[in-house]
Amino acid sequence: MTRLAVQSRVFLGIAVFMALIGVVYWFASYEPAGTTMLALSSALAATCGVYLQIQDEHEPTAAPADEHYLPHSSVWPFGIGLGALLAVNGLIVGVGYAIPGVVVLAVAIVGLISQSRRRA
Repeated sequence: MTRLAVQSRVFLGIAVFMALIGVVYWFASYEPAGTTMLALSSALAATCGVYLQIQDEHEPTAAPADEHYLPHSSVWPFGIGLGALLAVNGLIVGVGYAIPGVVVLAVAIVGLISQSRRRA
């Protein structure tokens, strides 16, 4: 079995399952919004599955230690998420409330970049 075969099969299986549930949902409720969301989720999973299959076919096999970089544990991704949440929430409530979110987001991005450059 190739390197990404399992992942692509999982996503394609999810796509088939969501499509099947969408058909059952449509005939059980005749409600277009839920059926559309199930169809879009099926299409998204199918897109991921097909992408992984294409990547698996075109990518040469490499040693597992040489192909991925795993970063050290860090608090910066949490800061990026918190800053993005505050900035978007500030845009909804008022632009003045978005400023602290933008500051937190900028500090967290700079912290993540500087930490990743210092890695050993």
